[in-house]
Amino acid sequence: MAMETTLTSKPDILVIPWPATSHMIPIVDIGCLLAAHGAAVTIITTPASAQLVRSRVDRTAQGSTGVTVTVIPFPAAEAGLPDGCERLDHVPSPGLVPNFFDATSQFGVAVAQHSRAMAPCRPTCIVAGMCNTWALGIARELGAPCFIFHGFGAFALLCCEYLNTHKPHEAVASLDELFDVPVLPPFECKFARRQLPLQFLPSCSIGEDSLRELREFEMAVDGIVVNSFEELEHGSAAHLAAATGKTVLAVGPISLSGAPGLLDSRADSDDARRCMAWLDAKKAMSVLYVSFGSAGRMLPAQLMQLGLALVSCSWPVLWVIKGADSLPNDTARWLRENTDADGLPESQCLVVRGWAPQVAILEHSAVGGFVTHCGWGSTLESVAAGVPMVAWPFTAEQFLNEKLIVDVLGIGVSVGVTKPTEGVLTGARGGGGEPKPDVGMEQVKKALNKLMDGAEAEERRRKTQELKAKAKAALEHGGSSYMNLKKLIQFAV
Repeated sequence: MAMETTLTSKPDILVIPWPATSHMIPIVDIGCLLAAHGAAVTIITTPASAQLVRSRVDRTAQGSTGVTVTVIPFPAAEAGLPDGCERLDHVPSPGLVPNFFDATSQFGVAVAQHSRAMAPCRPTCIVAGMCNTWALGIARELGAPCFIFHGFGAFALLCCEYLNTHKPHEAVASLDELFDVPVLPPFECKFARRQLPLQFLPSCSIGEDSLRELREFEMAVDGIVVNSFEELEHGSAAHLAAATGKTVLAVGPISLSGAPGLLDSRADSDDARRCMAWLDAKKAMSVLYVSFGSAGRMLPAQLMQLGLALVSCSWPVLWVIKGADSLPNDTARWLRENTDADGLPESQCLVVRGWAPQVAILEHSAVGGFVTHCGWGSTLESVAAGVPMVAWPFTAEQFLNEKLIVDVLGIGVSVGVTKPTEGVLTGARGGGGEPKPDVGMEQVKKALNKLMDGAEAEERRRKTQELKAKAKAALEHGGSSYMNLKKLIQFAV
C-alpha cells in the first residue's frame, strides 16, 4: 500500500504498545500499515516481547524497511515482579497488578530517555497503548501529537465515554440492575454494572490512582486510533469524535491488511496444518469454530457443559482450548474419550490445545459459525471473514461488543451469559468450592441451533457477508480506513 502523494517531509511515528498480548498485536500491525503508507515507524518493546513484535513486523511489513523495532529493558525485578513478567497476561496474581503498573511507569522513563536520544530523527507523532499515560509527556516535550490506541472498537469506546461523563452505573442499587446507555438511538443498549469494563466496577485491582491517571490521559491526547472501519459500527466513530472533541481515526480491520502476511509465525506448525487439513475435509459453512481468545479460560464445570453441547450438536466442531494441560483428571479424560486431537478427517470434534491459526480458520470456506468471547480482535476477524457469531463474553468490554454484535449489527446470537468470568484484573480469588456453570448444555445447544439453522440464520449470514465486503473496501485505495491512515500520517508531518 504505497502512498500516492509525495510527503514534503518524512514523518517519524513512535509506536508504544501497552504490554498485553491482545493489545500488542493490533498496534504493531497498525505500525506496519503506517510504514507501508510511507512513514518511518519505530516500535518500542521489551526483551520478553521482542520476538512477538519482530515476528509481526517480519510478516506484515512485506519487505518494508520503514519499521524499526527498539528493545528497552523492562524493570520487572525492580518492581517486585517475577523474572520475565513483562506483559499484563504474565502477571500471576491480582496482588501484583499494581507492581506491574509501577514497572510500566519506570519503563516510561527509559522510553523518554531513548526518545530524546533519537535526534535528529526525533518522533513527529506518538501512537501509545491505552495505559502508557507517560507517553503524553514525551509527546509534549517533543512537540508531537499523541494518539491513544485502546484495542476497543468505536462503539465500546463511545459507551465508555458516556459512562465516564454521565455515570449511570453509580445510581443503580445492585450489580445486576440494568440501566440505559443511550449512545446509538434507536438501538436500546442496557447493561448491568457487573458487565461493564473493569474501570467501572466497584473494585478493580488496577487501583484508583492508576484509573484516574488513565482517564486524564484519555482526555488530554490529541486523537484516538481504532482498529475498525467507519461503515461497521453505525457511526460510532463520528459520535465518539463529537463526544470527545478529538480526532477519531478508524484504520482497520488490520486482519485484512496484509493478506497471508498477517498470519502468525506459527502458521507453518503441525497444529496449523492439522487444522487446515481437517477443515478441507468438511462441507462449506458446516463447521463451528470455538475459541475464547489468548487468555480465555473456563472453569472445568463450565467447560464440561460446553463440551457436552459441542459433541452432541449436528455440526463438525473445531474447538480451541487454552489451559487444557491444567484441567482436572476427570475433565481431561472426558476430552480424550469424546474428542479428536489428531485431525482425523472423519472426526466431528477436533480439539486444539493452546493455539490455532484463527484468521486462516475463519476465512476457510468450511466455517459457518464462530463461538467467541467477543474480544474486539476476534470480533473484527469474524466480520472480515463474513462469519456470524455466538456471543459468549468473558470480561473487559466484551459485553459491550456482544450488544453491538447481536442487537445493533444483527450478526450474532447471545449464549445468555449475564456475568463476567473472573480473572486477575478483577481481583478474583479461589476458594469456596467449585462454582456452578453459568450456562448449561441445553442453553448452549439452543444458541448453536439458532446460529446455524433457519431463516434468521440466513439473514445473519447475509448481513455478515455485506460487512465482509465493506471491510475489504475500507482498506482499498480511497476506502475509509485507507484515507484515515493517510490522515494519521499527515498529523506526523
